Amino acid sequence: MNNLSQLRDKIKNKSKKAALKATNLIQNSFGLSGGNMTQHDRVVFDLKGYIVIPAVLNKDEVKVIKDLVLRQKNDPESLPPHERYLPGGAFAKLIDHPAVMNVLLDVIDPDVNKIRLENAFLSYREKGEGEWNPHAGGPTTNPNYAYNFQDGRIYAGMTRVVWELNEVLEDKGGTCFIPGSHKANYNIRTNPVTTIDARDSGLWESYSCPPGSLIIFSEAVRHSGDIWQNPHNPRAAIFCAYNHINVRHHKPTIPPEVIANLDPKHQRFFREVYHPLFD
Repeated sequence: MNNLSQLRDKIKNKSKKAALKATNLIQNSFGLSGGNMTQHDRVVFDLKGYIVIPAVLNKDEVKVIKDLVLRQKNDPESLPPHERYLPGGAFAKLIDHPAVMNVLLDVIDPDVNKIRLENAFLSYREKGEGEWNPHAGGPTTNPNYAYNFQDGRIYAGMTRVVWELNEVLEDKGGTCFIPGSHKANYNIRTNPVTTIDARDSGLWESYSCPPGSLIIFSEAVRHSGDIWQNPHNPRAAIFCAYNHINVRHHKPTIPPEVIANLDPKHQRFFREVYHPLFD
C-alpha cells in the first residue's frame, strides 16, 4: 500500500510539472507573460532597448526616498546600520514596485522567483560632473549582455531600472542610448567605432522626465552616462541591476544586515545565482 501511495505521489508530481511546462509553452507561443506591460511599451522596449515611464512616484514619495539617499550619502551615521545602504530603509518598498515588476516579469522571466536584484546605488552629480563612457551593444553569447526575442517573448537577462529623483532635461546629462543597438549585427561592444561613440555623432538619444520617473533598459543596449548640465538641480538617480537567476554581473556588496532586515518578500530578490528553480 505504501508503494502504491509513493507511485501515486510520483505520478501527481509529474502531472504538475507537465501542466506547468504546458502553461509555459502556451504563454510563450501566444506572447503571454507574467508582467503587465502595455503593448506600446513592449514594442518600444524591443525597438529601442529602453523605455521611459514618467511620474511613477508622487512628490511626497520622491521626497521620502531622496531624503533617505542624501542621508546615506552625507550623514550615514544618523541612520540605523541596516538603513545606511541601498536597498535598505524606505527604498525597500520600491524593489517590487508594480511599475517595475510589470516590466521585469515581461522581459526577464514571468516567474518572480527567477528575478534577482544584484545591486542598487545612488548616482549623484552636480553641474559639470560626470563622464562619457559608452559600453555594451551588439551581438554576444555572454548572458550578462545578451538580448533575445523568442516565441513572442523578450529575454533580457540583465535589465537596469533607474529611479530619477530630480527633473531630467533632454541632452542635459541623463543616461544616453543608441536606440536599437541591443540588436545590432556589428559588435560595437568589443569593437567600438569612435565616430559612432562620439557624443555628437547624431546617433545618441536621451530623454526628459519629471522627478519620480522610471527609466528601464536592457544592459545590452549601448549606453553611457553624461556630463550633468541641468542648471536647476543635481542629478539624483538610483540605479538597480536586476538579473535573471542564472546571471551574475557584480560581486555582492550589499551588507548582510541590510538584507536581513528586509521583508521576506524582498529578501527573495537576493538569492544566490544558482537556485533549484530551473525548468
